Amino acid sequence: MRPWRRAALTTLALSVGGGPLTGVGGGMRAADMVAHTAGVRDPQAKLDSTASGPADKYDCVYNLNSDAFAGAYGTASEIGWEGNQQGVVTCLGGTFLVQDGMYRYQNYGFGIYNGAPMTWTDADGYLPAQITTFRHSGAIVSITEFADRLLLGGDAYVAVYSRVAVSNPTGHVVAANPEASTGMVSLNTAPDSVKPHASVVHDYVVAADRFGNEYPWPSPQALANAGSFDQHFAHMRSFWNRQLAGIAEISVPDVSLDDAYRSGFIYTQIARSGNDLDTGVNGYESEYSHDVMGILTNLFTQGYFTDAHALLLEARNVVGTQDQCECEDGVWLYSLPWAIYLMKTGDISFVKENFASEGPMGAVQPSIEDTAHDIEADRTGPSGIMEATDDIDTEGYWTTDDYEALLGLAAYRYLAQTIGDLPEATWATNEYDSLLSATSKTLDATISHYGLNYLPCSILQPNTANRCAHPEDANWTSPFGNWAWEGHLLGATLSGPGASMIDATYTYGFRRLKGRLPPNTFGGFPDDYYSSGYNAADGSAGLASKHHRYQGILSYEFMIENSQSGPYSWWESSTAPSTNTPWFGRHPAAGHGSSPHAWGISGANKVLLDSLVAQRTDGTLIVGRGVPPTWLDHGQTISVTNFPTTDGQRLSLRVSSNGQSVSLTLRGQLPSGRVLFQLPSFTNNIAATSTGSINQRTGTVTLSPRTRSVTVEMRSAPVD
Repeated sequence: MRPWRRAALTTLALSVGGGPLTGVGGGMRAADMVAHTAGVRDPQAKLDSTASGPADKYDCVYNLNSDAFAGAYGTASEIGWEGNQQGVVTCLGGTFLVQDGMYRYQNYGFGIYNGAPMTWTDADGYLPAQITTFRHSGAIVSITEFADRLLLGGDAYVAVYSRVAVSNPTGHVVAANPEASTGMVSLNTAPDSVKPHASVVHDYVVAADRFGNEYPWPSPQALANAGSFDQHFAHMRSFWNRQLAGIAEISVPDVSLDDAYRSGFIYTQIARSGNDLDTGVNGYESEYSHDVMGILTNLFTQGYFTDAHALLLEARNVVGTQDQCECEDGVWLYSLPWAIYLMKTGDISFVKENFASEGPMGAVQPSIEDTAHDIEADRTGPSGIMEATDDIDTEGYWTTDDYEALLGLAAYRYLAQTIGDLPEATWATNEYDSLLSATSKTLDATISHYGLNYLPCSILQPNTANRCAHPEDANWTSPFGNWAWEGHLLGATLSGPGASMIDATYTYGFRRLKGRLPPNTFGGFPDDYYSSGYNAADGSAGLASKHHRYQGILSYEFMIENSQSGPYSWWESSTAPSTNTPWFGRHPAAGHGSSPHAWGISGANKVLLDSLVAQRTDGTLIVGRGVPPTWLDHGQTISVTNFPTTDGQRLSLRVSSNGQSVSLTLRGQLPSGRVLFQLPSFTNNIAATSTGSINQRTGTVTLSPRTRSVTVEMRSAPVD
């Protein structure tokens, strides 16, 4: 289930001089804030009315074909604040698009950027403060842009702060007028000419969002009086670092993955509109049911429980109305984030309140039980399989639907068992067994009839008979769904082709792509068949396989190296890298969907975290199942801190390597069940262990719940 879809086309007021915007939608969040009352450098705040702004070719422009804004060379990213009504789109060259400011869809930026070779990065590697750096007449210019939350006269706003810093290492004066866009409020006065071996900074601010409210926009003077660039940068950095401190943090040998993980969490929070878990700030500024289930499941897996009740009830609204897409699998998976939430927190009372009771609006706010029983009602396909759907953007009997429905039933059974509803637990067990039998028998018949050596996209057809005939259509991975891995964590019975043919299907798909695409991309979607925002997530089934256990990490690294359309931002589907972009590195020439794409990011971050450590509902902790052998070179370390296990408990772990010796250390609140230390490099390669029992075939060292450390000696050094 990796859909490429076009968002509903919205009529946009694209003229620069459009009328004032009236906010709509949900109310302001009670987020942390700081009253910025310190003095400013220039008490006579003014609009920069003499400047020209960026050249037209560097504007963020709405593309009717992709239904999204994009900048030069197909670039797009975002800055903003947690739960803002509409985040700010950022594009190559320091241009940014304010969607909900005093004027709708207004571009801002700086004419000083003229297409020079440049870098585009996040401050500190991951913060939503994007830095564009380039040379201008021998000087080094950096444009930094970020958003901060303000409270002015009791009203909350999001404002974008920009700094153009010019450093002149030459022996001559450099003319460096930032050429800021009209409408930006200057926060200081600085010369446009920079003396030899000197530096200057120009600071600006513009209001960008009102959290969906309709109160008046602040005046230029009010914005200037709210504090300096440096004050707001410090507040922004502190806020996001506090947010990150509340979730599981990772440290791996590939530090770009550390930054992508942090950045992805922040982008997901910026894409939120109040409690709406929108897929993006650009393109998919809406909630799609299967996207929401994936985003929420990942947030709970990471240990983010702030606003958990509100987010779960908003998910109820999404599956009850299906306003944006008829994504039936989203309804069938509604029980999954509830199950992860219950396992991680032990909050039985809230689950009980919503297990069998609909919301105050009735059927459009279904109970968990309602959505689980929808699975039974929707088994109208041949031989009792799931109904035909459009879940991969084409009508058909898709294999993924049956496995996603099975996953929903497995999660529902866990919920029913845990809250003590034995009749529903029995029903879920019987329904699961019945659907698994129907799915396996139907797949076995299709595989046998057509002589297939892979899981087909359609449960009734070979891939040659549908959209998966195109080798580069990434939907060839759709049959996996999340059932084999997530079902294992939920303690579900796993059998049939969906469990036994994972390796065979990866081998089949990559063999078709050989010579067409580089290794570790699964392809994309029409018309961008190079890669997708789901590329890492498409490797998650490998965690349930024998030979592709770290495919998710390899494919995440591919995304970072080849398909960023902005700092740690990816289109839902993207082309091959541009051959003429001024942005150093390999970046797609164009893309579709949304960038960043919160569902794709959630899947990437979940497979990364699961590869390091994962929690089963029976209390078992799985450590290292997807760790690549290259991460076990001498002296390498891997760590996870603040990981949520069960019932509100948290622990930290560290894996260190010393050649053929690998050690695991646990700190904090120990798990409630056994620990399975399962590095892929352990398979048939364990010489000895300091404690615990060894299973050579699976490469597992099993430890008791009270064990805090173990050292495992391997027969030979890890080989990729």
